[in-house]
Amino acid sequence: MGFNRTGLWAYIGVSTAVLTGIVLENDALYMATKPLLMVSLLAYYWGASGEMQGRKWVVLALVFSWFGDAFLMAEWGFMPGLGSFLVAHLCFSKAYWMLGAEKGSVKPVDVVKFIVVGAGLMWVLFPGLGSMFIPVLIYAIVLLGMAVVAHKRRGATSPLSFSLVAAGAVFFVMSDGLIAVNKFAYDVPFERLLVMSTYILAQYLIVTGLLKHSTD
Repeated sequence: MGFNRTGLWAYIGVSTAVLTGIVLENDALYMATKPLLMVSLLAYYWGASGEMQGRKWVVLALVFSWFGDAFLMAEWGFMPGLGSFLVAHLCFSKAYWMLGAEKGSVKPVDVVKFIVVGAGLMWVLFPGLGSMFIPVLIYAIVLLGMAVVAHKRRGATSPLSFSLVAAGAVFFVMSDGLIAVNKFAYDVPFERLLVMSTYILAQYLIVTGLLKHSTD
């Protein structure tokens, strides 16, 4: 069994354990397995990517995602977690640019929909942000920018690669949006389960989609 396949099965196993810990309200299981998510996904990507263009940026995105996961597990870790994921989104955006976005095209409707989502999210969050308004606004711009760049790969990569990465970016927006709403606006029912399930899916779709990049 190749290293990449082993990593993929490890990611599936770890993801299952993380979500099981949430459902069973077993914090020990959740805390023990969450840091392994990006480790296993990185093993999958590393084994499958070879000398693929943009490889270092995807690796950096997953490494900073690991830091984000780790920081967000601590009560004091929101700001460093926010910063870590901001860098991860910038790294993903760079990888998208190198793997199609530079030569692709984005539909105006895609840009508009993310602007509307961002404006709506900030409107919901604004009353509870206080001094966090600027950091959250910057993060939202970078997050939604990442999603727009993912959609700009249209026509410059394979349809499957485009669809997987674009869908992953949307799920990432959903996951981070749920975190923000729950922290700054109102309690989201089943917030941890929804956040982690969309996050796990987002990372898998993005990584797998980039691995399937082709200009043929």
